[in-house]
Amino acid sequence: MAKSEERKLVEDYCRIHPKLKTLTLARKIYNENIKRFPKLKSVEHIRRAYVNTVRGLGGKRLRAKTADKSLYQERNFDTTNYKPFKEEVNTSANVLILDIETAPLVAYTWGIWNQNIQPSNISTDWYCLTWAAKWLFEDKVYSAKLTGAESLRQDDSRIIKGIWELLNKADIVIAHNGQKFDIPKLNSRFIINKLHPPLPYQQIDTLLHIRRQFGFTSNKLDYVNQLLNLPRKKENEGMPLWIKCYKGDNKALKEMLDYNIEDVRILEETYLRIRAWIKPHPNMGLFILDESESRCPTCGSTHLKDHGKQYRTTANIYSMFSCDNCGSTGRKRVTETTIKQKRHLLMSIPK
Repeated sequence: MAKSEERKLVEDYCRIHPKLKTLTLARKIYNENIKRFPKLKSVEHIRRAYVNTVRGLGGKRLRAKTADKSLYQERNFDTTNYKPFKEEVNTSANVLILDIETAPLVAYTWGIWNQNIQPSNISTDWYCLTWAAKWLFEDKVYSAKLTGAESLRQDDSRIIKGIWELLNKADIVIAHNGQKFDIPKLNSRFIINKLHPPLPYQQIDTLLHIRRQFGFTSNKLDYVNQLLNLPRKKENEGMPLWIKCYKGDNKALKEMLDYNIEDVRILEETYLRIRAWIKPHPNMGLFILDESESRCPTCGSTHLKDHGKQYRTTANIYSMFSCDNCGSTGRKRVTETTIKQKRHLLMSIPK
């Protein structure tokens, strides 16, 4: 009998998340794929109908029928032969990779589906629980977390100053969904804690560029890294962990920080893997101004190759090149068209 699409989806989740408890995994599957389960009205249905069946936890008969034991075997990641484009080029650019974790909102509501919650219904607003950041190519990860007492007071003023200082030094900031989440959230905490804006920096939002360039089924960091065979996120119990942190559990806050730090480490690998596809990438050549050699605008390398192919705009022709270090492509700034050729060049009307 052919397997349904829902069954195949659950099998994939069971294979990827072998350590998640059944109900937690069912909730994760349901929340991320609500439209795929129109006939099932709750997480409990998925737990009974699919997850338990796949894992062989539905009694002796189901256990006997579950022959594929790999569905709940731990998936090991082998980094032995993994060699991304990550040659370090000496530049003056301070490239910061960051990620933050925030406490959930607590609000009064009359239901759980499609609710319009008024500001007056909010009991406790969000605040920053932990943050982690590292400079590109450096091993050290900078981080901070609230104490249990600070979390109970919703007071993140102490840890916010540390990430402000790093952002103030940064020339380029890399974050996954940074433009809509991490950076606006940090700016909110900065002004609430009476801090001035940090000095300007450029942003690279890996989520934005992944959406723009690729057609992955999911653009979540963990899913993309799975497809690209990159290091994966650290497992956690989901929302219960955030609730424990909100309630001031010091052990949970330590676990949250470990999770946060690992996210920053794997984000660096994601960035290095996709940086050739980032268009436009902040021009790294501006941080290594050189009068004798041309440099890759994506990574700053001088290992450039001219393939003899030309890049044409509506009015000019430029020589193209590719970088042997990061794999990106670019063009020269000087046009190959002469003034006489331009005189006779006509252009179509764009609208």
